[in-house]
Amino acid sequence: MKNRTYTITVWCAAIILLVAVVSCKHETAKQEEQSIPVEVLVVDTVSGGLTHTYVGSVEENMSVALSFPAGGRVERVYVREGDYVRVGQHIADVNRSDAQNAYNSAKATLQQAEDAYDRLKKVHDQGSLADVKWVEMQTTLDKARALEQIAKRQLDECSLVAPISGVVGTCNAKVGGRLLPGEPAVTLLDMGQVSVTFSVPESEISTVAVGKEAYVYVPALDNKMLTGRITERSVNSSRVSHSYQVKIAFPNADKALLPGMVCKVTLDQPGTAGFIVPAKCVQTRPEGLSVWVVKNGKAQHRIITSSEFVANGVLVSSGLNPGDTVITTGIQKLYTNAIVTLSK
Repeated sequence: MKNRTYTITVWCAAIILLVAVVSCKHETAKQEEQSIPVEVLVVDTVSGGLTHTYVGSVEENMSVALSFPAGGRVERVYVREGDYVRVGQHIADVNRSDAQNAYNSAKATLQQAEDAYDRLKKVHDQGSLADVKWVEMQTTLDKARALEQIAKRQLDECSLVAPISGVVGTCNAKVGGRLLPGEPAVTLLDMGQVSVTFSVPESEISTVAVGKEAYVYVPALDNKMLTGRITERSVNSSRVSHSYQVKIAFPNADKALLPGMVCKVTLDQPGTAGFIVPAKCVQTRPEGLSVWVVKNGKAQHRIITSSEFVANGVLVSSGLNPGDTVITTGIQKLYTNAIVTLSK
């Protein structure tokens, strides 16, 4: 009886184990057959060149700070910030009373010296005046003329006129306010042509040359793209950032580009080509960088070589071929030979 009970127990255990094994194999097979949805990118036949991106800003072609040499109290201001002025246009006035009095005094002194000169000239011509007195008279007249010219110039400088045509950038002159001698009253900006200035690290400056084509994007103007060529490249680097200043000149007839506007500058780099893939699909493994690709409906690893990380992804110089399908989304669930469902 005991042997029969033992035999039945053994057979039950064997049947339960067999059922568990079959069920496990069925679950495993079911899991292996279940596909993983992924998003992919098909590498086309067009190679992408490496580009470097920099941040720049718009600068005026020329800036002129206008001031009153003698300073004084501001009486009139004829312009405002943003106004366009032409060469010779009246801009501002300071009080003229002191300069006017100084000029009147210098003019009177000159008239007195000229009268004395005319009188003594007749005496000198007759030989009745010593030469030393005549030279002294000539010197006095020259001094009076010089002082009169200085006083006249100081009087004229009480009125500020535009030496160039341009846009008023800043206007520090306020009616009733007082300006110190040489203190800038108005700053004029020549906006007919502007420059986009940006810094290039010393490790990349060897690829930047005068005449090289560049693309400039201006976010303030609805991301307007401008194409130009490098016009200047500094030969002195910044001691702090170890970078060089580079400029691109643009005509600005419509005055749309304003000083201070932030720009994005892109430069194509020679000798760099490959396929650009999103950075999120690149993984780091002991053997190097890799991506998941789809072959015969299954996921496989592919070791790649990257030239450099760029603004829109990673530039792959080797490891991929035109037509390869690179998995971009869903890589966390992948394993070798996993069945995948593609979507673009």
